[in-house]
Amino acid sequence: MRFLIALLVVMVGCVASLPSDNGITADIACETARMVVQLRQQIPPTPVSDACENCNGTGKIGDGKIVMTCPACGGTGKKPKSVCVEGCRDAR
Repeated sequence: MRFLIALLVVMVGCVASLPSDNGITADIACETARMVVQLRQQIPPTPVSDACENCNGTGKIGDGKIVMTCPACGGTGKKPKSVCVEGCRDAR
C-alpha cells in the first residue's frame, strides 16, 4: 500500500512538472519519435543463418579433447530439414 501511495505521488509530481506550453510538449514528442525511428534504422536485422544451432555450423561437438560428429545435423553443419516437408502436404 505504501508503495502505491509513493508511486502515485511521484506520478502526480511528474505530470505537474510538464511545461504548460503545448508547443514545447509537441517538440519533445516529435524529437522522441524521431529518435525512436532513427534507432530502429540503426539496428540491423538478425541474419537468417543456415548453420546448425547445436554445433554452430562446425558439424562437430565436444570440449576440445573429445570431439564427436553433431547428431542433430549429421556433421553437415547445416540446419536439419523438417521431416514433414513434402509428405505432410500430400496427407492433408
